Amino acid sequence: MLLPPEFDFHALEVFVLTVELGGMTASAQQLRITQSAVSQTIGRLEQGIGAQLFDRSLRPLGLTPAGRALYERANKLLATARTMVDEVREGARRPIDKVHVGMSETCAILLTAPLLERHGARVGRWRLRSGISLIQQQDFLARRYDMLVTGSSVLEKHEGIDHHDIMDDPFLLVFPASYDGPTDPAEAAEHLPFVRYSLDSGMGQRIESQLTRMKLRLPNVIEVDIVHQQLNAVALGIGFSITSLLCLAAMPSLVPAVRVEPLPRGRFSRRLQVVSRHGELGDLAHDTAVVAREVFRDQTLPAVRQYLPWAADLVGWP
Repeated sequence: MLLPPEFDFHALEVFVLTVELGGMTASAQQLRITQSAVSQTIGRLEQGIGAQLFDRSLRPLGLTPAGRALYERANKLLATARTMVDEVREGARRPIDKVHVGMSETCAILLTAPLLERHGARVGRWRLRSGISLIQQQDFLARRYDMLVTGSSVLEKHEGIDHHDIMDDPFLLVFPASYDGPTDPAEAAEHLPFVRYSLDSGMGQRIESQLTRMKLRLPNVIEVDIVHQQLNAVALGIGFSITSLLCLAAMPSLVPAVRVEPLPRGRFSRRLQVVSRHGELGDLAHDTAVVAREVFRDQTLPAVRQYLPWAADLVGWP
């Protein structure tokens, strides 16, 4: 049996994106086409299949039984098709057309050059962006990103996503170098204000979640959203904070200006991963994790080992 001409991969991609974004308007904005073009594409797909896919009487759009069945199968079919294209391109030594990568500010500084140096020729057009991890994860689910380097675990609950581990990055206490008071956060807060990392970030939420588990309620006096702000504030004696070893190692010039201590209780870490959709990008996501692991282990962390020899034992490697 020949497939109907209206049933093609582009139409399936438009249909899947419309389902995932909850409507034709959002799908059109993402695809940078008109809503009418989305509606016509889906209409032709319905005509070719011979079944209505959306219940247009519902707001937001609801799937019909036929639409649900197609959505479940279309995701698998598109993943297979993308894998086939990637493998054919790799075999023909042709680059992947384009890849949009999201990273934290720290990872972007440390990884952009090594990643492009090692694998730049494998992609025709790279778009590398730094930003707030939680926003990047929402954009990843909306297919605005193809790959993330992230330390947040939110996406682990979603199906069809591959996670490539890089390292377990431990959190540490940082005080001004001149501070000689107690290091327990509850007691330190009586001497210095706590410099809080923004709750808009995955790292900030991870720290706040741990403080809640430890039943620590530190006054919200100073809040920042850039690691450089955080560590500079501590180095200048303005307050104390909690940061990760990798963030600290990314700015080795500031390490002599701060006093770094392990958490006396409730020690925790974040798992850094490269995240991609299953069946897409070939081995690029896995290879990106390998590059990140080598850069962090062999170049970034050794820069602070002379100051913090004990911290190496807190790092976890896959």
